[in-house]
Amino acid sequence: MNLIESVEYPGRGLAIGRDVNGVPFFTYWLTGRSPASQSRELVVHDREIIVRDTSGGPVDDLRHYTAATRGDDWVIVGNGTQVSELTAARDQQPDLQLALRRLTYEPDPPIRTPRITAGATITGNELTDAVIGSARAYDDAPELTEHPSLYAARIAPATAVTTTTYSGTTDHVITNGRPETIAIPFTWSESTDLIWRALQPALRVAAITVRLNEPTFTDAVLQTRASA
Repeated sequence: MNLIESVEYPGRGLAIGRDVNGVPFFTYWLTGRSPASQSRELVVHDREIIVRDTSGGPVDDLRHYTAATRGDDWVIVGNGTQVSELTAARDQQPDLQLALRRLTYEPDPPIRTPRITAGATITGNELTDAVIGSARAYDDAPELTEHPSLYAARIAPATAVTTTTYSGTTDHVITNGRPETIAIPFTWSESTDLIWRALQPALRVAAITVRLNEPTFTDAVLQTRASA
């Protein structure tokens, strides 16, 4: 299982691909250090999945946002308000790889959390024109934004593309946002449990896996986990 390496604090993460049986899916997970970050839940609607506050406090765009949207034959998933922005602009700029270049990292200095995003076209069990990328601070000049991305014309079975916002520890947060291709030697329905067990219990907030060969998110069989 390489969806989450041995990283104490991966922040938010996502993967989109096809499982060992060729079923298309995406998975999304959240971890958090602060009480505000811990007080969140995933809410599923037909065409969107929302990260919502559970504390009764004010809405914070860095913590509360639309994490996924879909149309009849496409899906976009990510870690912030860019998901809604990219969805609204999709008719004018359907090429997600180009659209990502308009983004910058989150305004949360000194961390500068990457904005991670993935999308694909869905045709039955096929995922085509899959893109995963980020807007992240350039390591040697953090005032600049770089946009690493990965494009796959078609995702093969037992394969996914993935990234996380961080790759360090709670005491030493290291920004990530670099996409990679990984093997998925298991079924989509196993992925949430595998991710959940890999996350540090004190940091995990929520995780969800959605199969994409159903017409809406609520029609799909969902595998979800949430912190108590």
